Order: sequence, then C-alpha cells, then structure tokens
Amino acid sequence: MKRVRLACLTALVAGLALVPAVASGAKPVVAKPGGGVPRDAVRAGHARFEVLTPSLIRLEYAPDGRFENRQTTVAQDRTPTAAYTARRAHGVLTIRTSELVVRYRIAGGRFSAHNTSVGAVGDGWSVRPAWSPVASKGNLGGWIRALDDKAGPVTLHPGLLTRAGWYLLDDSTDALLTPRPPGFAVRHTAPGYQDGYFFGYGNHYARALRDLRTLTGPAPLLPRTAFGVWFSRYYAYAAPDYPKLLRQFRAHRVPLDTISIDTDWKRQPSPVSPIFAGAVVGHTQAWSWNGWEWNSTLFPSPKKFVAWAHRHGIALVLNIHPSIDSTDPQYSKTVAATGPLPLDAMCTLQQIDPLGQCHVFDLTQQRQIAAYFGLHAPVAADGVDDWWLDWCCDATSASAAGLTPDTWLNRLYWQHLHKRGNRWLVLSRVGGSHQGDDPVAGPGPGIFAEHRYAIHFTGDTCATWAMLGFEAKLSAEEGNVGLPYVSHDIGSFNGAPIHKMCQASAGASGSKLPATMYVRWVQLGAFQPLLRLHSNHGARLPWDYPPVYDRAAAGALRLRESLLPYLYTVARQAYDTGLPMVRPLYLQWPGLAAAYRHAQEYTVGRDVLVRPVTAQGDPAPARVWFPPGLWVDYFTGRTYAGPSSQKLSVPLDQMPVFVRAGTVLPSQPAVAHSTAGPRDHLILTVFGDHSGSGRLYDDAGEGFGYEHGSDAWTRLRSRITAAGDRLRIGAVDGAFPGALTKRSWTIRYVDAGRPSAVTVDGVATTWRYDARTLTLTIHAPAHRVDRPETIRAVS
Repeated sequence: MKRVRLACLTALVAGLALVPAVASGAKPVVAKPGGGVPRDAVRAGHARFEVLTPSLIRLEYAPDGRFENRQTTVAQDRTPTAAYTARRAHGVLTIRTSELVVRYRIAGGRFSAHNTSVGAVGDGWSVRPAWSPVASKGNLGGWIRALDDKAGPVTLHPGLLTRAGWYLLDDSTDALLTPRPPGFAVRHTAPGYQDGYFFGYGNHYARALRDLRTLTGPAPLLPRTAFGVWFSRYYAYAAPDYPKLLRQFRAHRVPLDTISIDTDWKRQPSPVSPIFAGAVVGHTQAWSWNGWEWNSTLFPSPKKFVAWAHRHGIALVLNIHPSIDSTDPQYSKTVAATGPLPLDAMCTLQQIDPLGQCHVFDLTQQRQIAAYFGLHAPVAADGVDDWWLDWCCDATSASAAGLTPDTWLNRLYWQHLHKRGNRWLVLSRVGGSHQGDDPVAGPGPGIFAEHRYAIHFTGDTCATWAMLGFEAKLSAEEGNVGLPYVSHDIGSFNGAPIHKMCQASAGASGSKLPATMYVRWVQLGAFQPLLRLHSNHGARLPWDYPPVYDRAAAGALRLRESLLPYLYTVARQAYDTGLPMVRPLYLQWPGLAAAYRHAQEYTVGRDVLVRPVTAQGDPAPARVWFPPGLWVDYFTGRTYAGPSSQKLSVPLDQMPVFVRAGTVLPSQPAVAHSTAGPRDHLILTVFGDHSGSGRLYDDAGEGFGYEHGSDAWTRLRSRITAAGDRLRIGAVDGAFPGALTKRSWTIRYVDAGRPSAVTVDGVATTWRYDARTLTLTIHAPAHRVDRPETIRAVS
C-alpha cells in the first residue's frame, strides 16, 4: 500500500524543506522494548522524546528541564513498546523507528519549523512545519458535544484521522490526574513548555486508533444487556404504569432490556409547579427538574419498583440535572457540607418552582464533589443501574486550567460507578460544558479521554430526514476520537413541533413522526452502538403506528436483540483494539476514493455493511457502495460484487444491510430480554457460498473480570467446497465464573444448495431446506464447549 506523506506537528506549514541525511560517525543508541535508555526516553538539551510505538512519538520541550511523567487527563500510559535508534551527529538528533524518522536540531530551542521534522521511513523526504494546535489538513471528521435542537448536519470538531496521514495531539496544558482530592492538579510549567504526541500513520487508520488506545487507555466494556433495546420517554409515568408498558412489549413480542427514566422520577418541588409548567412547556403532568428524592406519588416504594425491573431483566437509568433547589429536603444538609452554593437564574426558570431558587456546584472542589455524589447515594442504594447526566442548562461548573468540564464530570461518574463494582458508563454529553463548544476555536484535549468514561448522549434533535442521515455519519466519525459508544434519541426527541426551531422541519403531526420516517429511524438504531428509543411526550413505540409500520419497526427491534452476541463481540474488539463498533468505510478501504464519499455508510465491526435509508417511500431509494469482495444481503440472500455502486429499491420491512461473504455471524433466538451471562443456545449464520470465519466472545456480562483475563473466545471457521460445506466450531479458549459447559446451536447457511446428508461430528442430525430462500438450517445438539465440533453438509 502506498504510503501517505507525513507532515509534522500541524497543518500550518511554514515552508517545506528536504532534510539532508545526517552524517554518519556518531554511534547510534539502540533502544529495545523494555530496556535501553532509562525509561526509553531520549534527551537532547531541553527536549525529550519518547517512542511509544513505531508510529507514536512524544515530543516534550521543557525550558527549565522539568519534564512531566505523571498521568494527564488524556495520557494514561506512556510505556514504550517499540525498538528504535537514536543518533546524534552535527548537532542533529535523529530518531528512527520502523515507521518514522524524527530529526531535531539540538540547539534550536522549542519545536518549530526551523528545527524539527518528521517523515515516513522509506519516502526520502521530510517536512518542517510550525508547532500549532491546528490539526493537519484533510481531517476525516470527529465529534460534537450535542445536537440539541438541530435539524440537520453541523460542523464537527476534528478527530485523529486525516488524509494527510498524521495528527499532533497537543497535551501541553492538559490537567494532571492525581491520587489526592480533588483528583486533578493544574499544570504549572515554564513559559514555552510543549508536550505533544505525534501520530504518524499514513493511511493505516486502524493503526492510529490502536495507538490512541495505547496512549489514552481502552474504552470499558459495557454490560452485555446494554446492547439490547432501551426505552425512554419524557413523560411522567408512575410505577404502576411500567408493568402495563412491559405487558405491551411482551404482547407485541418486542424485547426490552433498559428503561431510562427522564426527569419525572424526581420529587416535585411545589404543588403548583405543574400549573406553571403547563404555561411554559405545554403539559400539566408532574414537573421536576433537579430533585434528589423519588417522587413518592409516582413511585411510593422505589426499592420495590427497582426490584420489579430487575426481576424482569430490565436495567434502570435515571436522569440527572446537576443542581439543587433551595426547597429540596436535601438542600440544608448539602450546604452544611459545601458552604453557600451559587444561584443560577436560568436553572431557576427551568425548575419552575415559584417558592425556590436553583443552586449549582463547583465540581473542582472536593467538598462539593463529595456532597454532590452524596445526593446520589440514597437513590443508588435503591439499586439503580446507571445515571443519565443531562447537563444542558444548569450552571454547575468544573472549570480549571487544562480541565475539560464534561470530561471531568464524566470521570467523576465513572469513579462513582466503578466503586460500586458497576460496569456501566454515564450517559452524557462529551468534550465541552453546559455552555456548549466551538467547532472553530476548538476545545481542549479532554475529548480524547471521553471513551473511558461516557456513553455519548447526543441530545435533543429535531425529526428530519437530514438528521437521520447525519446521525449515521456522526456515529462512525466519533470513532475517530476513540468513542465506541454513541447513543442517539432514536426517532428524535423533538419529533413534534414543540420547539420553534423544529416546527418548519419536523414534518410531524402531534406526537408522532411520519410513519415511514419512524420505521427508518428504528432501523438505523438497530445497527448503532446502542438503541435507545426516546421522545418528548412523543410516540416512539411500534404499536403507536398503523399495522404495516408496526410490523416493520417491531421487526427491527427484534433483529437488534438477536444480534446481541455479535454486537457484544464487536464491543469487546473495541476494548482490545481501539476500533469503534461503528466504523467509517475508510478504516478498511483507505486506498479507495469511494470509501471517503459515502459518509452515511459504515460497517458494524468488520463484516456487516450498513447503509441507512434516509428518504421517504415504500420502497425507498438508496444508493449503496459495495467495497471490494462479495456482499450478501442480510434480508434477501442476494449477493453483490464490489467495488461497485448500485441504486437499490428498499421495501419498508428491509434495510440495506450486507454481510461479507463467508462470514460466520453469531446471533441469538428471539427473547423478551437478554441476560448478563452467555446463552446456552445460539444461532450461527454462514453467508454466501464462500469460505470464511467468525468469532464469538463471552464473559460474565457484568463486573470487571474481563479486564483480568476472565473471558472466553470461540473461533468459527467455514469451508465451502464442491464436496460440501464444513463448519468447525472451535473449543472455547478461556474461562470465567458462570461459563457454560455445554451449548447447542442452530446453523443457517444462506444461499445454499440442498445437501444429501448432514452430520455433527459424524453423526446424522436433523435439518431442513427452504428451496424458496435457498436456506439450509441445521440443528446441532448440546455439546461440550471445551471440545471442538464439526458440522458437515454433503452435496
């Protein structure tokens, strides 16, 4: 693959100049992983270089000689893993890895266009640009804090990946993480201090994301059930309403794994609040904004309600607005611990309490951090699983030099959950603060740490086809800052024209979306990192719509649940590799121009190609670019050859989803909800008339054992020959508490011929063949998982 030229340090090139070869004569220093120069760092005057990987190098300049070895918000692990040589000759330091060459003129002072260059090994060239926080040219997209009240595409902050093939992550001012309260320290450095991480990857984008994981740490693996179906609605449900709602899910055979409860669960500040709320937000239901106790009218026995949910396999996530009303019963105790808390006029309006005022926190102060999370403790003790930090409108702050407020709050929530042995991450906005962010000026580097702490909640969008399509693009591009978990309001929050900015574009009637739009949005959610139905008093359940749309949407939700074994495997791969769950096409096909043009198209993991429908109609038009190879339609079994672009006509109950030919895809039978641990019966689908493979990941589904090797992998290999088909299910590799000893399988061959015989380990087994769909289905009875088994279908 042709290398892409690597510039150095920024896109503001201050002149290009070839660097002459360094004269020989000085003995090079050779460093090997784990040895050599102390800490494998190379000093040159006031500059220090650390080779972290062959394509990731730290460049640090300290005029006072005080170099930084402590963790920052972003930089978690600077352990060197790459061999390199370092040579000094004629006043120039040259560091060479297998991928990069760095040259620095030792007497040149701070890194600049005049003294520093980085180039790719083997290209014979180098560039000398100036140090600047601006990213290199051709950025491939990144992230946005939120899409609140947006109706279509917005400008994104840059991410790590660029067409130029390099990125400089400037960490010079990033706050330090410390073991002592409050948990961070402002960096105090001499004027002129520089601390940057140069990622040089050409078009090997996956390598860049692995390097980012190396530096910043992995994204934790969410509980297994988090990848199922979520339901949320801004609506004052009472505890007795939820069993009725669950019965509707069960009656319609729609799975449900997580309920996220909006602000309505909280204690109502005043009996007259609903009256005022009716004038402000258009409804007179129970109204609460920032209460820290359950609404006893709606939830008279919270522990019983939580126990009911858990008994039915449902996790609970509660909405939090980070402020407190002066009429809250917890207020006096809180200010006794914190001292006076600032007033927030905007929040006072939001809480709609004519008798109270809204007070906010400074979450850089340890006393206030402790008091703030003390407010969570009684509710957490009821057994609530996770928090939804809805930091949109409260002036609570986390402001300190080098600290990204969202990142800090999300870290605090991660610590709060982690101490409870809880694998969930807070559902939250990322990378900025309640004041938003600025895609032009750009925020601090905290966004590159958010994957460790948060599920990105993208906020209250408007219902438009443009927004539906943009959400598909955004989920993939946020992987370029290391975020694997992105959660949109499926169906949009502001579907009905409640907000003026949505009225012109919503195309909605009352609380409902146009039915076709609703179905297509649910289908998008089925192939997103997380699927969370949500609305503002809107209709987002399949049975809210006419039967044909009900069937299509319910089918998409069932499909989502069935794919949980594959999704969980992909999530584990994200933890291991730094690759996102939802991946832009150029991660796999960087040398093809078409991979950059089809931004709404992506893969889930490596082998599932998705192109959401973003237009009206039944059938609806959708242009799909097929990457090289053969791709099998998930719904019809038809095979398409790539690279090619084709315009398809997509029925309402289908979606452009294609599986790489030969892939062995794990899934599960229809269930009302998923379980934390592994299932003892799964489905393996072999797509297309080609040999291939797959993998299945299992662990306890909760807890942190997976971080210490308490897990298991199963290899799946399919071989297609003229004599017949053979599927080998490997012996499980690994173990964990609660692991299965036996498992049965249903094997499906798509686009298959009728066999003459089928065996499992040489013994005949039951099977059926559908000549209409060309699908072969085989039953493999329970088998010990520590032994391989082979399924053969003889032609």
